[in-house]
Amino acid sequence: MAPGRDTVDAADRASRSKLKLLCVGTGRDGTQSLNHMIQHVYVGSGDRQSVHEYCCREIYQAFCDFQETGDGAAADALDRMVADCPYDSIVGNGYAAILPRFAERYGRGLKIVHLYRADRDACISSLMMNCELFPAAYRYYSSSPAAVVKRMAAFHFGDMSAAAWDRLPLREKFGWYYDKTHALVRQQLALFDDHIEIATESLDDIDSRRRIAEFAGCGAVPPPKAHLNASVIDISSFPKQHQIKMNWLMGRLNIEELAHDDVYALNYFLDMFVTWAGYQITDAPQLGGAAPACAPQIARDLERAAKILNDRLRDIDALYKLVRDRGGRDGDQ
Repeated sequence: MAPGRDTVDAADRASRSKLKLLCVGTGRDGTQSLNHMIQHVYVGSGDRQSVHEYCCREIYQAFCDFQETGDGAAADALDRMVADCPYDSIVGNGYAAILPRFAERYGRGLKIVHLYRADRDACISSLMMNCELFPAAYRYYSSSPAAVVKRMAAFHFGDMSAAAWDRLPLREKFGWYYDKTHALVRQQLALFDDHIEIATESLDDIDSRRRIAEFAGCGAVPPPKAHLNASVIDISSFPKQHQIKMNWLMGRLNIEELAHDDVYALNYFLDMFVTWAGYQITDAPQLGGAAPACAPQIARDLERAAKILNDRLRDIDALYKLVRDRGGRDGDQ
């Protein structure tokens, strides 16, 4: 029997779609690190690109508007954001509630990575801290007037009334959010032929990194470990051979200066790079027993550093000219 028109149209849309990989979690669960790994394995395999949090806030806002009002414009906005995605891979939160729309647009061939932080309490605590520090994207969770972008809540799914939701303590709200996000993803994985689950706590494991590379269609060479967007740096979590360097590097970092002086980080890390390279070349006692890199590796690192500096110097010069010219024009007025 010949395939129906709808089947043919769906297959044609899927074949022309750019998005091939969608990774979804709750936020505060390693999405930035996962995106960094995927982009790393994409390098050298054409011009593929992975992006973190594509339209996450806009999707949450439109989803909430649609659930609250049934407004067709909000539904159209959701479909448009799904269809217009210009990336090969997207990683973030906000997608769990609209996975059927992704399935309708991209077909069963869209690959799904379900990222979850197994330590539920730690994830909730991190979300609460993020909500307190950056309330803009946490309407229905934060009482701050800055909380303007809506985020899905229990009353959007009929799980409770809006009044009951408002009475919940914040930890219980984020407990619902954590549970609902993962429940929605798991309920809808059947819409896709290929999907994997990865625990945040195992992201750095060699098997997980190799699995990510293979699932992204980039062979079995694993990306390097990544830990982005960390609110706390635990030096003890690094391998023994790196702990001495990390203690030396981070123990001298003045976070007060880092916060208010835009040039401080540039000067600090350049100085530390040059100093550490010197320690390795001379096998200085400051290495504290850490094994120095071999001479060819140090030479490669210095060559790479010189290239990066030359490239950035050109960028800085261009910016300086821009601000100088703009200052000149302002002064003439």
